[in-house]
Amino acid sequence: MGEKIMHDIAELSPWDGMLKRIVWEQLGEIEGKRILDFGSGEGITANHFANKNTVVAVEPSEEMLRSRWADYAYKQMMGDVSRLAELESESFDLIICHNVLEYIDDKEQVINELCRLLKAGGMLSIVKHNRAGRVMQMAVLLDDIRKANDLLDGKNGASSQFGAIRYYEDEQIAKWNQRLKLLDAFGICTFWRLQQNQEKQGTAEWQAQMIQLEMRVSQIEEYRKIAFFHHLFFVKTGC
Repeated sequence: MGEKIMHDIAELSPWDGMLKRIVWEQLGEIEGKRILDFGSGEGITANHFANKNTVVAVEPSEEMLRSRWADYAYKQMMGDVSRLAELESESFDLIICHNVLEYIDDKEQVINELCRLLKAGGMLSIVKHNRAGRVMQMAVLLDDIRKANDLLDGKNGASSQFGAIRYYEDEQIAKWNQRLKLLDAFGICTFWRLQQNQEKQGTAEWQAQMIQLEMRVSQIEEYRKIAFFHHLFFVKTGC
């Protein structure tokens, strides 16, 4: 048999690759932990952390699972929030839920179930769409003033791949489950999607410089407010 070919993040589009790299940098080095990736998609993040951790991934899309990354061993479960009932309470050190809740009606149910699975003192990583950033995208990047106004009026957005984006506010998560305490909040994609030079975006040098700039402003409130995404870190308290 030939040598196994490993996936590389360079295979992704600049948009997907930079998003993953920034999220992983914000998560930091993680080793020897038990991790749940809920809504794992093609398994890119699950695969990344499975190198040095024990990972369980849950994903409802059979199509995405057909092309999942699995260079490192991790447990893949197909299904939605109902599959979480099969997992033991307080058995994960870190739970990842990235760009998932926007596409689920009962967000509170999901948060409560994830909290059940998280150890006391464990971390919940949420990546979510930020409405203000989406308004900026519509008005500046896509030149769609009607949709920008619709978003300002509280209407849902839309994803070509996943359907309606049902926005929710950062502070709602801790209200849905009072054992979750917000520790840190980062912005993601404050600048780079507004840069129109597609050729430049594909270069490693530009990406490295932009990631450095994005990380520099990710916790400055003025920039975080207009970022396309927010990355929220919650800790599960003991009571």
